[in-house]
Amino acid sequence: MLKNNKYGSYLLVLVFVLLLNFWLPRLLPGGPVEYITGGGEEGVVFLTEAQKAAMLEYYHLDDSVGQQFIKYLKGIFTLDFGLSINYKAPVNSIIIERLPWTLFIVGVASIFSIIIGLLAGLYSAWRYPGKTDRGLFLSMLSLSTIPEFVIGMFFLVSMAVKLKWFPLSGAKTAFLRSDLWMDHATDIARHAVLPAFTLTLGSLAGMYLLMRNEAIRVRNEPYVEFASAKGIGSQGIVFKHIARNAALPLVTMIIIRMGALMAGSILVESVFAYPGVGKLLQEAILGRDYPLLHGLFLMMTLFVLLLNFIADMIYPYLDPRIRTAVKRGAQG
Repeated sequence: MLKNNKYGSYLLVLVFVLLLNFWLPRLLPGGPVEYITGGGEEGVVFLTEAQKAAMLEYYHLDDSVGQQFIKYLKGIFTLDFGLSINYKAPVNSIIIERLPWTLFIVGVASIFSIIIGLLAGLYSAWRYPGKTDRGLFLSMLSLSTIPEFVIGMFFLVSMAVKLKWFPLSGAKTAFLRSDLWMDHATDIARHAVLPAFTLTLGSLAGMYLLMRNEAIRVRNEPYVEFASAKGIGSQGIVFKHIARNAALPLVTMIIIRMGALMAGSILVESVFAYPGVGKLLQEAILGRDYPLLHGLFLMMTLFVLLLNFIADMIYPYLDPRIRTAVKRGAQG
């Protein structure tokens, strides 16, 4: 019964997002033609009425809303959203080309934010109450109030413009004159440092605060005091008792943060002109590129739902109480 309710909730969320995915872009002011012409005859590109009509017909934008919606539903089941209006290429190929860049910086940021945030939170909880804990707590609390794009702008101006330690934009140097794979890998890594570092700092505070709060709660449990009375060393208490028992709520936070990192990459990639799906989504919104918006929104929705589904599958293995409740619900 519990599993059926869980799967039903996923299905309802997916249906709602798919409907929103179709209507939301069309609720934005203007359309693809208005974007291309710059808003009218005085815009960047001049198109005659015949050219506008031909463009609308080519992309089926002159069809009724009902016909467009049916075509959109067919695209969902066939995973074919047609041609991008701005890029004049299949939506799937554009997303596949951009996706690895975003997965790269989001993956690096996830690993570092999880490791640093959890270790810092654990250390802070062990030092609670004290000056070290207060200093870390106030620092992380201050960091959490700074938007990611502000952090990105600071690093861009200081490390790329002033110090010239890292490239200003892009994911790699165009026409790099080297046949060595190591040079190309180093070049890609240098371009990814600032975006990944920005995303790491943007999600670090959330990891730290949750780990600190959970570890403090677990630290006050009787079994931790009993372990200390038995003479178990501080390292064993921290990692075998506190960290292990505080891990369950962290699974949710880690998975949510991974989805949030994907969303946060939109602003970060825009700041650094990094060619990932975040930058692509910004360009699609500005250009009112309906087919590309449909593909991107669907991909991000499935990504977030998949992460939450993985969390639901992992929970019973982390906490026997949840596994018992699931079995009882299935039997009932």
